[in-house]
Amino acid sequence: MRLDRRTAALGLAAAGAVTAAVVVTMTNHGSNESPQRRDVSAYIVAVNDVQHRMGKPLTRVLTAYRDFTGHGSSARDPAPELADAAETLQMLRARLAALPAPVEARKLRRLLLGLVGEQADVTREVQRMATFSPRFARALAVARRANVALGAALHSIQVPQAHAVHGTKKQVLAAQTAYERAARSSAAAQADAIDAYDAVIEQVLRRLATLDPPEVLEPSYATQMKALRAVRASGEHLANALRQPTRSVVPALGRKFVVSSRIAQSTAAQKAQIAAIKRYNARARAIAASASLVQREELRLQSALP
Repeated sequence: MRLDRRTAALGLAAAGAVTAAVVVTMTNHGSNESPQRRDVSAYIVAVNDVQHRMGKPLTRVLTAYRDFTGHGSSARDPAPELADAAETLQMLRARLAALPAPVEARKLRRLLLGLVGEQADVTREVQRMATFSPRFARALAVARRANVALGAALHSIQVPQAHAVHGTKKQVLAAQTAYERAARSSAAAQADAIDAYDAVIEQVLRRLATLDPPEVLEPSYATQMKALRAVRASGEHLANALRQPTRSVVPALGRKFVVSSRIAQSTAAQKAQIAAIKRYNARARAIAASASLVQREELRLQSALP
């Protein structure tokens, strides 16, 4: 299970829920209308007036969502648009919060503020996704290219194979000396390739350290950081061992180096990321549920007030 733009936009695809929920009406009962109904009607008129006066900024909120999900006509970076969208929604909430509500409409007011607040919170998280995800992907792409380069470098190094030598004592000694020389040269070349790989991984780690992951991508970020640190450390140990006169620990360190690179694919890491996505999806879907509560409360007031 992965988080793509479609998943990230759950609950935001119906971004009009905010404005649609805000635009509520109360049927006029004419001269038989109760003071309570008039007060609630006046409050709703004020709410609608706030929404209408923010019509253009709220339209840009929808544009930001469409651009982020790939359904808009703009090819520009959606992150700044989403940041503006979050500020717009926060401003809308502040203006709605400043409106006094009669006793009968207090629940409606609370639901409206909750809806817009949820929308602003999720929009901020989506904005952080839009900022973080491309940079995260670019950094990991550098690491993947380094992996490929390391594999190619190690494959190109000719490793001498031990074999039986027959001949005089002098010939055997010469063959052993040549083998040790070739083995040391091969091991040194392997160590140099691993050092070059570690240098790239260090650069990737520094780049990743400057990023601020959103909550929904925190598990993936933490796992990748852990894996890259482990690979870098095990690579350093392996390179040092390869340069030693005796290299008996090299096989064990080599296995550790390989295992370190698989941390990000562990079952535990995948479960943590899936759980984070499910939590995000629940928050996003809650927006639609909150919009429904607003509409139901408006209908209740419509029928309950004389």
